[in-house]
Amino acid sequence: MDSRAWKWALMVTPVVLSVSACTGWGGYPPAKNVHESQLVGAWRARKCGTSVTLKPDGSASATGIPTEMELDGKVTRRVSGEGTWGIDEFSGEQQLEVVVGNEHIPFDLYRDKGRLLVGLTVGDPDNMNWCVLTSQSKTPAHTPTA
Repeated sequence: MDSRAWKWALMVTPVVLSVSACTGWGGYPPAKNVHESQLVGAWRARKCGTSVTLKPDGSASATGIPTEMELDGKVTRRVSGEGTWGIDEFSGEQQLEVVVGNEHIPFDLYRDKGRLLVGLTVGDPDNMNWCVLTSQSKTPAHTPTA
C-alpha cells in the first residue's frame, strides 16, 4: 500500500467508526425513553424461531430464544419457558432483560422509522448473528422518537 492509501485509511477509519457508533446494532438507532408499557405484548422473530410474550405484571413467556451458536451460524442451544422481564441500562443504553430459569438474556432496544424493535445478538457480536423481534400485538409499539 502506498503512502497516499495509508493516509486515506487513517483519515477515513475514525469517521467510519464514529458513524457506526451512532447508528448502533444492525444499523438501527438505539431507542431512548422506552417505557415498560411499550414492551408489553407478544414479540416474534420468524427468522430465528423465537417468540417472547411480556406481561404487564413483569412475567414473561419465551419460546426458542437462541443463546449459543457455532461459527457456521447453527444454533446449538435455545431457552424456552416462563420467567420475568424488565428494563435495565447497559453502557448508557436501555435494554430489555428476560430471565428464564438461571438464564439472563439481554435484548437491545432500537427504533426503525418510529417503530420499536427488540434485538438479540447471538454468539460473538463480530459474527453479526442477530434476531430482530417485532411486536405481534394488535396495537404495534409505535411511538415518536425522542
